[in-house]
Amino acid sequence: LIFRSFWIAGLSNCVPSQNQARTCIMPSSPLVIPGQLIAVSEDGNEESSFLRGHGTYLEHSDEDGSTSLRASVTGTVQRVNKLISVLPMTYNRYESHVGDLVVGRITAVSLNRWKVQLVPYQHGASLPLSGVHLPGGVQRMRTLQDAREMRSFLQEGDLVSAEVHKIMNDGVSVQLHTRSTRYGKLENGVFVTVPPGLIPKRKNHYIANFLNQQFDILLGCNGWVWMQRAVKTTTPSGNPEEDPGTTQVLGGPELAELQEAQRAEHAQTPYSFQERHNLARLRNTVECLRWAAAPITVENLQHVYQASLQQDLAPVEILQNVRTLSSVMMSP
Repeated sequence: LIFRSFWIAGLSNCVPSQNQARTCIMPSSPLVIPGQLIAVSEDGNEESSFLRGHGTYLEHSDEDGSTSLRASVTGTVQRVNKLISVLPMTYNRYESHVGDLVVGRITAVSLNRWKVQLVPYQHGASLPLSGVHLPGGVQRMRTLQDAREMRSFLQEGDLVSAEVHKIMNDGVSVQLHTRSTRYGKLENGVFVTVPPGLIPKRKNHYIANFLNQQFDILLGCNGWVWMQRAVKTTTPSGNPEEDPGTTQVLGGPELAELQEAQRAEHAQTPYSFQERHNLARLRNTVECLRWAAAPITVENLQHVYQASLQQDLAPVEILQNVRTLSSVMMSP
C-alpha cells in the first residue's frame, strides 16, 4: 500500500512503516482549497489507508485504479488515526453536524413536515411531523388528523429550537427533530443573529439559569441566539421552589404536561421593566461580542455583562464602548 499526500507548501514527507508500506506524516495544520489533492491510495482500497471525513470527497481514477481524497471546502486538514477531515475556515457559513442544537424559523408548512430556515441564503432544513413532541408527551403514531392540525403546533414565522437528526446523502439537506421537551417553539424572548463561526462547539449549547437564574440562553450552532428570562421550575406541590416534603416523582406524560404549562405561563406573562432592562443588557452584550469578533461563550458573556454593570453603563451604551469592554473578554 502506498499513501501519498500533497499540500500547498509542497509534497509531504513519507516514511516506510514496519510492513514496508509507505505512510505519510501530515503537517500539523496544512491549508487546503476546494478540489486540492489531500491523499492518494494507489491500490484503490481507500478503506485500508484513510477514511473520508467532513469537508472531503473521493475521486476514482480509471487509468491507474487509484483513489484520491480531495478537499471540498477551504480550511485546515485534521487527521485522527485514519480519519481525514477538513475544518472549514468559514465565518458566515454553517456546516451541519448530527447532534447540533440549532434555532430556526418556520418558512412553510407542507405535507407532514415543516420547512425551517437555519441560515439565510443557505439550503433550508425540514422538520417532519414524526419528529415533533406531541402535546402532553403522548407517544403514538401520527395520524391524518395530526397532519391537518400542523399549524396548531407550528406555523409560518415561528421560531423553534431543534436538534440536527440526520444529514441526507447529498450532504446539504438537513432533517431536524424536537422530540425532547427541551426543544420546541420559542416565545417571549429576544432573538439575535451572529456569524456561525463565533459560536464555538461545546458540550451543552443550552444555558439555563444564567447569571444567578436570570436568563435562559440557546446558543444555536447556526449562529442564531435566543435569550429569555429563566423559566421557573415548579414542583408537583405548585411551589416555585423545591418542596422537600413531596414524594411524588414526575416522569413521562406528567413531566411533559408540567413543562408545557411552565412554557405557556412564560409565554403569557409580560416582562417587568427591570426584566426588560436586564434582557436588553444581555442582548447588547451579545452584540458587543459580535462587533468585536469575539467567541460567544458563557465566560465572555458573563465578563462583558458584569463589566458593563461595574462601569455603570446603560444597555444602549454597551455598543458605544465595545473597545473598552473588549479588554475583559477571554481568549478563545
